[in-house]
Amino acid sequence: MATKYDVIIAGSGHGGGMAAYILTQAGLKVALVEAGPRLRAGVDYGKHADPYTVLEERLKKGLRNPIESLFGDFRERDHFTPVGHNPNHGLLKFVGGRSLCWAGHTLRFGPGDFKRWPIPYEQVAPYYSKTERLMGSYGFKDGLWNIPDGEFTKGVPLKCGEQMLKRGVQRLKSKGMKMEFIAQRKAMLTAPHFTKRALCHFCGKCGNCCVDAKYTAANTAIPLAEKTGRLTLLTDSTMTRIVLNGDETKVAGIEYRKSDGSTHRIDCGALVLACSTVETARHLLINKTKRFPNGLANSSGQVGRNLTSHFGLTVIGLFNDLRGRAAKADEGTGYYHSLLTGMYWDKPHPDFEGTYQVQCGSGYTPSNFMIRHVPGYGAKMKQELIEQNLLHAGMNMQGTLLQSPKKMVDLDASRKDKFGLPLPRVHLHYEQNDLNMARDVVEKCSMIIEAGGGRVLSKPAAITPENMVIDYNHWVGTARMGKDARSSVVNEHGQSHDVKNLFVADGSVFPWYPEKNPVLTIAALSWRMSDYLAAEARKGAL
Repeated sequence: MATKYDVIIAGSGHGGGMAAYILTQAGLKVALVEAGPRLRAGVDYGKHADPYTVLEERLKKGLRNPIESLFGDFRERDHFTPVGHNPNHGLLKFVGGRSLCWAGHTLRFGPGDFKRWPIPYEQVAPYYSKTERLMGSYGFKDGLWNIPDGEFTKGVPLKCGEQMLKRGVQRLKSKGMKMEFIAQRKAMLTAPHFTKRALCHFCGKCGNCCVDAKYTAANTAIPLAEKTGRLTLLTDSTMTRIVLNGDETKVAGIEYRKSDGSTHRIDCGALVLACSTVETARHLLINKTKRFPNGLANSSGQVGRNLTSHFGLTVIGLFNDLRGRAAKADEGTGYYHSLLTGMYWDKPHPDFEGTYQVQCGSGYTPSNFMIRHVPGYGAKMKQELIEQNLLHAGMNMQGTLLQSPKKMVDLDASRKDKFGLPLPRVHLHYEQNDLNMARDVVEKCSMIIEAGGGRVLSKPAAITPENMVIDYNHWVGTARMGKDARSSVVNEHGQSHDVKNLFVADGSVFPWYPEKNPVLTIAALSWRMSDYLAAEARKGAL
């Protein structure tokens, strides 16, 4: 007979880990189902090592980059079908998921962003505060209305090249241009924290944090859930089927497969999907039944639709005012220490819908030069390489991709995974709105560099779909939140309109996407959803 849990959570990343923490704290018995194994920071990944000492070993393993990268080395490949303008699909099968390798950026969505949501900012703000405190987010109080200040520890200052960009922004603002330049906000410990995680030592290898200074679901939320004694963590367990009750009105449990091929079943009072935007849509579409011929919880036909992410391109400037500064390591908390923001919050651009932010970085980081190619050879080339990296500042666009029928997730009936389940197809087609936004970014970044006293070293030669880069770790929107069951998949609590004991706790639920990084909002919404789920469970309403 199958073991029954109050709640099963599929996926252990930012959304799933947070749900496990909150639901076990509320007294519920929870099973957390994860396809991959558990890793140890600084042991299984993130070891500090001279690249030359590990290069031969890495090449023998078929790894091309001499620098260890958790995501680059171990992300899933050949696990989806791309359609259109070079989409991709980030997937990392370990306990903690992509929270292990995220950049740590913790930006709140603002009141203006939530105008297109069924819930206002004021309802999410308390959960932002709780999440920032749990993560240990750092930052400065900037006082900007649409990227609200949070619960911060000691902030981390700008690097030298970023100060030049800030100077350019200030000069353009004095001429009436609307823009802001602020320091980044990240979930990395700069002060003692109740979890006793180590303080950041500013090595810059944040995607592979070796001391757990950066928040991950694996080092904070999940261990706190385990301490309650109410969490069962099932690793090497891939959900392959969602089981419904007899009349298909509720989820009864799931089936999962182990790497040895064995099949297991567990039952539940409620199921939380936190598999990622692409994978959650995939599982809902796979689970067709008599009541749901187009996929589970898909009476609206919106599962897999409304896919969006951030896209970008890069502009690099050189600042001669920095010539002669010491060639010291500038790793800090990763490359990006600053943010160009505040663009088109108050007045939309006439040529495109939405807006963008620009993540800015600079400095001399010997293990990962931003500028990697200069003419010549020998000592002169090496000196020029060092000098250009000392003098540069990089500006990386993060623009809101227009939602449209040309961007979506569906199933590839001709390709299946090792368990016989159809792979997802990810459709991406850039449109004129996206191209217009990218042109504006290049223009504004160039203006800022020149106003700051620099010169543009590189920018895209042309704005074309082929030059655009999609952020394939920022996909959202495929199970959108809304009050109308005819046009949305879940309600304002992340609860399915069609199946009341089915919940979603990842970026799938976003009904509209601003320019800001998604993780803080995913985690805060998962906390909010979990509070609601626990309250409904106590009432016997599920």
